[in-house]
Amino acid sequence: MEQSVFKFDKWFKGNLHCHSTVSDGRLEPRSVAELYKRSGWNFLAFTDHEMYTDREEYNDDHFIILPGIEIAMEECGHIDKCHHAVGIHRSFDGEQGSRHMERFRHGADFQGSLNQLMDADYMAIYCHPVWSRAHFQDLAELDGFFAMEIYNNACELESRTGLAVAYWDFLLRKGRRVWGVASDDAHHILTDRCGGWVMVNAPSLTRADITKALYEGRFYSSTGPQIYAFGIRGDKCIVQCSPVESIHFISYERRGRSYHAHVGREISSAVHTLHGDETFVRVECVDRYGRTAWSNPIFLEK
Repeated sequence: MEQSVFKFDKWFKGNLHCHSTVSDGRLEPRSVAELYKRSGWNFLAFTDHEMYTDREEYNDDHFIILPGIEIAMEECGHIDKCHHAVGIHRSFDGEQGSRHMERFRHGADFQGSLNQLMDADYMAIYCHPVWSRAHFQDLAELDGFFAMEIYNNACELESRTGLAVAYWDFLLRKGRRVWGVASDDAHHILTDRCGGWVMVNAPSLTRADITKALYEGRFYSSTGPQIYAFGIRGDKCIVQCSPVESIHFISYERRGRSYHAHVGREISSAVHTLHGDETFVRVECVDRYGRTAWSNPIFLEK
């Protein structure tokens, strides 16, 4: 058996969640786009609240905007409990529908709102569940999001509520095929920009290729380290990355294994032997500063 997440040589760096003065951000959209372009990002999604935003005029050969929106719904009777999702317009199956959505109209419940996004040709990402005070079961009962935020930089800086890997593993162990996304959620109030991103493995920097690669999980997320290769050969799971202190293989069921560098040294690869009863395996590469790169899971058939 041989599986690999990565099939192309080109990598594109992007942020799937940020705000501007169109909603509650502090910077004008053009300033936001220029900031990410100068910082080396290849794509950016404006996900202003309840407002479909497309800034195609900022596109060039090395930088593109993905049309997006963020929707939110408070849960009645619960202080601070809510649901948020960002929708990224998927262009690889056509451009119908969502370009005419200027403001979002919620359904009777959040599942209804997710259904509206999908009907309008969006890919939904469930956002910051720790910050939202969501329960594990809340996510298990929702359907239709292709990915979830496993790291949200603004939430982490604001209130230490940005890391949501436990929610992701809960869904994966339940058999849900959900990708993991790191993002900024930058409002440019705190210094929250450029603190979480995805690296997308796609043949070219176009809306169609980027959104298709996202939908298929051909990306990894990071706050610092790079993943160069991740795959399975026979019963071996192999990862190659930039120098880090620790590499963790996370699987179910059985448990995976962690590999650590000797004190004062670093490692840039690891090999883990699978037992054959795992349903998925993913990897985390953590550097000396705690910055992490998360692969998407490889799903294994029993």
